[in-house]
Amino acid sequence: MLIIEYEDEAIEILITTGRSNDKRYRKLSSNATFKRDLSKVMSLIRSVSNVKELAKFKQLNYEELRFDLSGLSSVRIGYKSKYRLIFEEFENGIRINLIEINEHYGDK
Repeated sequence: MLIIEYEDEAIEILITTGRSNDKRYRKLSSNATFKRDLSKVMSLIRSVSNVKELAKFKQLNYEELRFDLSGLSSVRIGYKSKYRLIFEEFENGIRINLIEINEHYGDK
């Protein structure tokens, strides 16, 4: 089973409650489609035993990031979403640390 940790409390609250008072996520917390997609992504993440298994879910577009985000990985939140969940992998993909949700640079 994949171990999920949270970099900061704001992302944990958004993921666990669907709400946020944090300015980064306040707008997203009122978007029903985003919250539904985030819930689906988290269910998929919880269903795998290793983060590399996320690659079999094409809609997630799992990737190891490069350049200024080197050392981090991401998955898409929703099939046509411009948002992605960024995380750090540990212990050969058995443990992840969720860092942030941001807009994918190619979709701005």
